[in-house]
Amino acid sequence: MLLLIPLSRSPLAAVVLVFLMALTGFAVNPVVTSLAVRFAGEAPTLTSALTTSAYNTGIAAGSALAGRALASSLGLTGPALVGTASAALTLLPLTALALSGTHHTPRIVAQHTAPAREGRAGTPSTSTRGPALTPRSTGGRT
Repeated sequence: MLLLIPLSRSPLAAVVLVFLMALTGFAVNPVVTSLAVRFAGEAPTLTSALTTSAYNTGIAAGSALAGRALASSLGLTGPALVGTASAALTLLPLTALALSGTHHTPRIVAQHTAPAREGRAGTPSTSTRGPALTPRSTGGRT
């Protein structure tokens, strides 16, 4: 992100750096969402919705701040400085979490089904199957 400031005079370098920044952002979101869902406990759907909402809120707030910075005396370097500052602020809670040393055991939320018991000749026994399906009587009609 900091390379965007000195290279902002070159359109090609700026386009390449913005593309790499976007590629990194798109790669991080699914990983962060899956980690949040892993530690969500009883509410994985709510956690997934909240992380998506947080991304969208961050995009909106970042765009508003970068627009104000662009219109300020900072000029073209304003949005890059806003991005650098927001990235640095994002690292603060991550660093605090890493240094806290608390380890949580991840909880798997998937449901497990019991394997079918086998009857004679390797076929499932009738006790594990559902109710027998019989064709409905049509009462002589076809």
